[in-house]
Parts: sequence; C-alpha cells; structure tokens
Amino acid sequence: MNVKHTTDTQTDWAKLARRDDNEIDYSDAPALSSELRSLRIRQPDGRTVLINNSTIEIDADVLAWFKTHSVNYQDHINQLLRNYIKHELVE
Repeated sequence: MNVKHTTDTQTDWAKLARRDDNEIDYSDAPALSSELRSLRIRQPDGRTVLINNSTIEIDADVLAWFKTHSVNYQDHINQLLRNYIKHELVE
C-alpha cells in the first residue's frame, strides 16, 4: 500500500500548541473498557509497557514550563520523577 505524506495543511499548529490541554473536549469520545485500560504493548527491545488510564494534576505554570522547554515534556516529567525516586531510595 502506497501512503502519501504531506505537510500542506490548513491547521494552525502554533495556535494549537498554545492551547491548554484542559480545553480539549472529550465528550464525544467513547469510554475505555477495562480491557483497553490494562493493555500491554511489547516493545522491539523486549520491554513490556503497561498502558493505563491514570491522571495526575500538575499546576498550570509547571506544565506550561515543561511544554515550552520540550516537545516530549511527558517523558521528561517521568524521567525527573524516576530520578527523584532513585535519589530517595539511596538515602
């Protein structure tokens, strides 16, 4: 199957990037079943990743800082939390 990729869109990506995630309307999205919430994905390197439906409240200014400093802000937040846990376990 031949898939055509294009970057020619009418979407204002910069405007979307400035919007807060809380503005997303999920009212028409179906709820995840318990089976989907516990879905596991096998990575090519053999790791298993648990997909879950958990949320955490982060102050808007903190989230904004991460979003302006990194495209992969969620990964960076998780790495900082892992480093904190590792540091706490050492002491």
